[in-house]
Amino acid sequence: MRARQWEARARFEVAEADYRSARGTLARLRLRALAYGWYPLRLGVACLSRGRPDIAVVCSNTFYAPRVAQIASRASGLPMVHWVFDLYPDVLVAAGALRSGSRRERALRRCVRDTFNLASANVFLGHLLLQQAEERFGPIPRATVIPVGGDAAPFAEHSPGPRAVGEPVRVLYCGNLGRLHDVATLLGVVRAGIPDGIALEIRGNGAGFREVEQALAGAAAPGVTLGPPLPDVEWLGAMKRADVALVTMRPGAEAILMPSKTYSALAAGQAVIAVCPERSDLSKTVAECGWRVEPGDVEGLRALLARLGRDPVDLLKRRRAAWEAGKGLYDQGMLGDAWSGVLAGAVEWHARLHGSMSGGKAL
Repeated sequence: MRARQWEARARFEVAEADYRSARGTLARLRLRALAYGWYPLRLGVACLSRGRPDIAVVCSNTFYAPRVAQIASRASGLPMVHWVFDLYPDVLVAAGALRSGSRRERALRRCVRDTFNLASANVFLGHLLLQQAEERFGPIPRATVIPVGGDAAPFAEHSPGPRAVGEPVRVLYCGNLGRLHDVATLLGVVRAGIPDGIALEIRGNGAGFREVEQALAGAAAPGVTLGPPLPDVEWLGAMKRADVALVTMRPGAEAILMPSKTYSALAAGQAVIAVCPERSDLSKTVAECGWRVEPGDVEGLRALLARLGRDPVDLLKRRRAAWEAGKGLYDQGMLGDAWSGVLAGAVEWHARLHGSMSGGKAL
């Protein structure tokens, strides 16, 4: 972004390493307090302070943080870009945390609608996510689609090559495994037995991960490694070793979220097994560099895993396609032009609305 005359600074209250390593009830309660209390408060203060940036980009996690920033930004004259990772309140309804049609659901829907209307720009991670938002809320003004992408630099010299003879196909699930991820299909395959020649590693956290932990507690699961999220250096090594990434999505989640872990998997040269509905941004993203399995199709997923070890040519072809897409289409550096255009447009729209131009080019 600096090459495009934007100075971008990331602001957050929960470091990724802390999020990955949170184990136990107290650690999760602390993260919730930071995410749902301290972070929105600090965000509002930052948007009001004298040292505020010239434009703020606020993502939908925490889900009401964009509205907090927007209210503060209107008071201070700060342009605010709404970065839509997940569609609320639909995500909370699908996860069972909120009842559709309830007073709280209607109030949150009004809050999100106001955020869309008043944002200087609305950036969505996928076309289906934007389409779903417009079906729920009507036309979204100043909307565009930019994939979240991933940092391909650590994998730039790690072009996929053939596996050594006798080496198992390494399949990696890495990241949050929450209520909107498909857990049942994964568990069905583990219980039926991982095919020979496959090594499945599951590293993560979240409600779905705890469900897997409980289901496998004390049970033998040959070929399966289960563990907490990895520190950065170990994560990088695991990503480079893996041949295949496993990404899952429950039916009903396909139009309200896009798993961002997909892009780092592509950058690392992992072919992607997407357990997801056919009509999804995830399915389209991996069409040329992976495979799609319908949620609930345990036998289909198991048969695909068995086939991976028997067809190294196809596996390597898809891994190389993934690596090329990761660095050529979804690298965050490649997305800079799109973001630069959005930011310039947001500042211009805000200036027309309020009759003055923003001071500098800090984000």
